[in-house]
Amino acid sequence: MSITLREMLRGLDTSDAPKGRDTPIFGLAYDSRQVRPGWLFVAIRGFHADGHQYVAQAVEAGATAVVADLRYWAGAEIGVPLIRVADSRVALAALAANFYQRPGLSLRTVGITGTKGKSTTTDLVSQILEGGGFSTGMISTVDFKVGARRWPNSTRQSTPEAPEIQGLLREMADAGCDYAVIEATSHALSARWNRLGGCYFDVAVFLNITHEHLDYHGSFEQYRADKTRLFEMLGEGEQGDVWAIANADTPSHAYFLAAAPARARRLTFGVQASADVRAHEVAAGPGGATLRVTTPWGEARLRLQLPGSFNVSNALAALSVALSQGVPLGRAAAALEAVPGIRGRMQPVNMGQPFDVIVDYAHNPDSFDQVLGMLRPLTPGRIIAVFGSAGERDRAKRPIQGAIAGRYADLLVLTDEDPRGEDPAAIIAEIAEGAEQAGKRAGDGYLCISDRAEAIRTAMAAARPGDLVLLLGKGHEGNIIYAGSTIPWDEAESARDALRALGYV
Repeated sequence: MSITLREMLRGLDTSDAPKGRDTPIFGLAYDSRQVRPGWLFVAIRGFHADGHQYVAQAVEAGATAVVADLRYWAGAEIGVPLIRVADSRVALAALAANFYQRPGLSLRTVGITGTKGKSTTTDLVSQILEGGGFSTGMISTVDFKVGARRWPNSTRQSTPEAPEIQGLLREMADAGCDYAVIEATSHALSARWNRLGGCYFDVAVFLNITHEHLDYHGSFEQYRADKTRLFEMLGEGEQGDVWAIANADTPSHAYFLAAAPARARRLTFGVQASADVRAHEVAAGPGGATLRVTTPWGEARLRLQLPGSFNVSNALAALSVALSQGVPLGRAAAALEAVPGIRGRMQPVNMGQPFDVIVDYAHNPDSFDQVLGMLRPLTPGRIIAVFGSAGERDRAKRPIQGAIAGRYADLLVLTDEDPRGEDPAAIIAEIAEGAEQAGKRAGDGYLCISDRAEAIRTAMAAARPGDLVLLLGKGHEGNIIYAGSTIPWDEAESARDALRALGYV
């Protein structure tokens, strides 16, 4: 694939008219180490490195043009066309969309935002649209998908950078996908990063919002405003009907709906509040949920395999998207009921054992409180929680996690998560401090087992009929990071291995 520099710069404000506008461009990179002959290099000032310091290396590697930020570029001529822009990070999205020939215009694009439930809802939307006869692509924290091809997102980045997003959208368009379903994080939506520029959203979904990521956004108001950009971006492609869909149970839902353009069609969903798509007679537990749902398109009864009350809300969001896109209610309901779980997100593991096993990505105090608080009254027996805390990350949360788990769970098995360069035993000891504050005692209320596979085996062996074994923190992640090595990891498969060892098949 190649286009001219002139085509790459379409719609972009530059400080001057660059020379060599007919130069062919064969690729796009924002990391000088990835530059290949004939590529355009975009110099970006990041948190740890400034790409402007590597312009010479990019040219030496074969870059035939360079985009630089006016604020940080003070260099002289570099021997290839130099384009100066007001903000090179913001420009990256437009450059990527132009290079890949604006694939979002060939797709119906759905964006999902919220503090909790984005990955689950993104996956559910993809699966329900597939059940309605459409072909979909998906970009989420957990997986990438292009038509029938699906693979893990191993980047540990919920929303990739703009060139990766546009490249995936191009693959979706070329594969004949009807829809792209994108998990839209607040970081990716913020004007500072603008990773989702040029996606041309047709459907925007708001799930919920709590106080999170304030270290990046600075305030709750800015965090909410950054998320709201998804609704402001609706209909940029002028492609027909656009939909603004929001959770009526959340006080901020009106704020998000108001941000959508006037021509957008509005749709609400909810469990408690009056809403267009409304759940009634909800009975939720570790094994799934049943409910009756009323919609402008009719009424249905659902039996979900997804555990927990908040998955009822996620399911309503996904159902709302499908109905707005013309999927018949019966087909949408059947597709929802067929979903066995989302990898690493409240994922049930069933090998015929007489107790429940759930794998979830919860890894901070807020998510611990939400997951354990929801499951405690729904569990007839004991809760056995297996978890750790990440190394080289927020140390203050470790005893808080231990204390929250100690309040809700009957037995804690403290283990490794991603120790990185820290001493695993020291991390576990900090978690144990919080567990003891909640009244747990070593050897009885909590166990310290660094090896995660052994910790899971111990938890399974301790479980009795009616109990719940809750595996927290790793979720979908495919490895455990230690100081000198990274070991492959599959939390759900490790749970199955432990159950097999106990004789369950």
